[in-house]
Amino acid sequence: MLNYIIKKITQVDRRDLEDFYKLVFKNRYRSLIQNLEWWYRLNDTKCEPIVLMLNNKIIGHLGLLPTKIKFNDKIKNASWYIDFAVLPEFQGKGAGSTLVKAGTNLSDIQLAFCNQAALKVYQKLNWKINYLTQRLARPINPIKWVPILKKTNLKILKKIYNFSLIKKTKELSFVEPINFNENMKAIEKNFSNRKNDVSNNLIFVRDSSWFEWRFSKFPYRENLRVFQSKDNYLITHFQNSKGIKRVHVLFHFYLNESYEVEMYYLATKWAIENDYDLIWSCSANKNLTNKLRSIFPKIFHKPIIIASNSGEDTIYKKLELGVQNIQAADSDMDTFFLGDN
Repeated sequence: MLNYIIKKITQVDRRDLEDFYKLVFKNRYRSLIQNLEWWYRLNDTKCEPIVLMLNNKIIGHLGLLPTKIKFNDKIKNASWYIDFAVLPEFQGKGAGSTLVKAGTNLSDIQLAFCNQAALKVYQKLNWKINYLTQRLARPINPIKWVPILKKTNLKILKKIYNFSLIKKTKELSFVEPINFNENMKAIEKNFSNRKNDVSNNLIFVRDSSWFEWRFSKFPYRENLRVFQSKDNYLITHFQNSKGIKRVHVLFHFYLNESYEVEMYYLATKWAIENDYDLIWSCSANKNLTNKLRSIFPKIFHKPIIIASNSGEDTIYKKLELGVQNIQAADSDMDTFFLGDN
């Protein structure tokens, strides 16, 4: 067994950390280094990202994003495992497992979105694996996805492709999204007064500190737009990633009766009329995803693999059901597209 050493990222030279990020996070290492405190909520010192060292060299990294989960009226500290990476020459030598095990000492519950490589590590360590969360996507501009159609008249093809959805949203009022930056205080106040989730299952706790971190201090908050109607709020992130104009639906909350489904239609209607290429979100709420199939056809649904673990037996068993109120803002799925290009 190699003599691995675990350190918190604040215990290593930031220049060494940047050199490692350049190797494993090539498209966004600048953003990570410049906004390190935000990416990993470094004000929470109990749950700080860790690195794996060998001979004074960083060979592995595990980002830990602190969050809270409520279960049986008790609040548990939890962490998302993100930015999990090991240098290629050390893969298959226990480095990944060492990082994952070390992270379990820092929170009551651990969760991770995982690719196939990471999945093998979590399965080896007997984490719960579920596919309940769906990535929801709808290409709006077909030419961006089928290059052979580039010579076709864009407006005509786009109208034909979205005809049924345009017809369905015709009677809805057109809602212009407001700028989050310019309306931050009012949105924060309404968030504080929102209806909270009630469930006997595991649910995310989204308190004022979470909202402040995720939205008010978001380094790219100038691109946040909020759709507001009938005391419902849909926070979205407008992105232009590799020439694809995207609307990411991050978070929905309401003060009175839920108008959730219609809010998605309003955002989609706006995206079509403003020449965006894709609208995207995620949910583990099967009832909601079924209602949204006119926007997000099942052919574009994609299960998101979530691995989870807890040292408490009761919670460990419950993890098979997932955390049922998950939204796109709860982890790093949206920020994955925030590269340096």
